[in-house]
Amino acid sequence: MKNFKEFIQESLLLEGEVTDEKSFREWAHSKFEEVFKDKLDEKKMNDTIDGFLKDNKELVDKGDWAELVGMMNASFAK
Repeated sequence: MKNFKEFIQESLLLEGEVTDEKSFREWAHSKFEEVFKDKLDEKKMNDTIDGFLKDNKELVDKGDWAELVGMMNASFAK
């Protein structure tokens, strides 16, 4: 499990890498795989990502990918 400093550094690094919906989806897929490993349900993952983007349409429309990455990361924090 990552400590808080590693969590923040990862989020900051991703800020420049996630620049559109496609790259966000790729990042989210890798995050789900990292968290759920062999228990990953592809359909639930895709439904969750779709719902997350739909629920945050305003941020998607503004292209605020760093905020979306931060929110998704926070949802995985234990």
